[in-house]
Amino acid sequence: MRRFRSPQSLVLCTLVVLAGTGRSLPAQQSLTILSDTGRQSLAVARVNDRPMVALNDLAAAFDLSVREDTLADGLTVTYRDRVVVLTATQGLASVGGRVVSLPSPPVRTSRGWHVPVEFLSRVLGLMIDTPIELRQRSGLVIVGDLRVPEIDVQYTIGRGQAQVVLAMTPQAPHTIEEGPQRLLVKFDADALDVALPDRGPDSLVAAIRLGDEPAWLAIDLGSQYVSHQSTLLAGVGGTARLLVDLFSDAAPAAVARVNERANTAERPPPSVSNLEAAPRDEAALPLPELTAPITVRTVVIDAGHGGDDTGVAGTTGVLEKDVTLEVAQRLRRAIESRLGLRVVMTRDEDRTIRLDERAAIANNNKADLFISLHANASLSPVPSGAEVSYLSLDEFDVERSGARLSGANPQTVPVLGGGARSIDVVSWEMAQVSHVDRSGVLAAIVDAELRRRVDVRPGEAQRAPFRVLVGANMPAVLVELGFLSNPEEERRLGAPSYQEALSQALYQSIARYRTLVEQRPDSAPEAEERPRGQR
Repeated sequence: MRRFRSPQSLVLCTLVVLAGTGRSLPAQQSLTILSDTGRQSLAVARVNDRPMVALNDLAAAFDLSVREDTLADGLTVTYRDRVVVLTATQGLASVGGRVVSLPSPPVRTSRGWHVPVEFLSRVLGLMIDTPIELRQRSGLVIVGDLRVPEIDVQYTIGRGQAQVVLAMTPQAPHTIEEGPQRLLVKFDADALDVALPDRGPDSLVAAIRLGDEPAWLAIDLGSQYVSHQSTLLAGVGGTARLLVDLFSDAAPAAVARVNERANTAERPPPSVSNLEAAPRDEAALPLPELTAPITVRTVVIDAGHGGDDTGVAGTTGVLEKDVTLEVAQRLRRAIESRLGLRVVMTRDEDRTIRLDERAAIANNNKADLFISLHANASLSPVPSGAEVSYLSLDEFDVERSGARLSGANPQTVPVLGGGARSIDVVSWEMAQVSHVDRSGVLAAIVDAELRRRVDVRPGEAQRAPFRVLVGANMPAVLVELGFLSNPEEERRLGAPSYQEALSQALYQSIARYRTLVEQRPDSAPEAEERPRGQR
């Protein structure tokens, strides 16, 4: 004899069967509920491969009452005078007559009823009349108008220095304090939503972690750390970037020389009374130093090759001269529109420029930086990645070079108004020698910025005897954008999106370098560079 069941008993039977086949709960994770009264944990279970939370846990956390309605095939959830109706067969919730969609219906398990985690932001916020934001990436449930900026942390290490980049959305006021073996970045916020990089310890940074307070971020320092400086860069779309540069003994040597020259140039000349008290020798009257403070006002971008000189070519016909010109033009637009600097192109069209003429263009325009763009090639299709180089002096006679730079053959020239000045005449092939230290600093910054966005060859910025750099009388680097001999990289180098990524890395490099050399402790808060123990 066949027996029939009522619809209600069919539904309950179905729920029991589902609970026993695939509804078992794996090891639980949790969400953190943040509110103005503190924080608490909320367990998360995966049900049917979807993150869900138990209604009983929500009831305890938010003072809800839950009642199962077998006749209506669902549930009612009540908060004060507000009632939410859920159905076990549809991903819908009725909130005061308003229908809200959910990614799945509620599910009954051996531990009670569960709802999708999206219930918190889509339904619960309406019930309690308080905005609730669910951030699944960090496992945060933000109740009310709390300030919880998203902080994406990126880390790069280069030649004697490293950089921690904190991308803040939205921008949050902050201070940086140096303590024993660590830097503390203290944000004016209620908590932080942080994504930390996956990295191991090195000589400059041992670890990057959350601090002892909810709105603190700690940078544990390595054994070779000496000093740091920070720079805040305003961004677009509500995101700002805090750059924290960390230096070892090797890096500050070049940086200190750069800043020392700038500081020396800012010292006032001797007073008139002091000059009059000194013995007067019109032929050798001491004059104030004419060295100008280090600034970055003009940038020369050298798009390698051009015209009949196509450079290397990829297997599908992508030409080096075209890639370098496209990246150079994108970089020029970014610098002019966002930094307001003067940009000079060695070529802005497909034409031939002699190698020595490129540095001459930079010198004649009194450029502060020279960046030469090229593409690489190999006999093997395997090598890939960008590469940064600055001038190597290995091919020069060091003894002879030092004599030229030390004034072994100076020339005396008259000065308007009386007196004379001794000027060291530096030959063309020696023009870059006095800028090698700063070129190395620039190369390390470019290398670090490229690594944040594109593939870069293993190792640090290289020193190489490139002819195009020899005559540049300013800091100069050569950037190999990638290998056209590698089919996959050739495809990327020909793509506008990849060209834009390269140009953005170069733009950020120039912005960082400019901030570094122009920084003054009395004019740039939070950007000081001091030895440890003097704070």
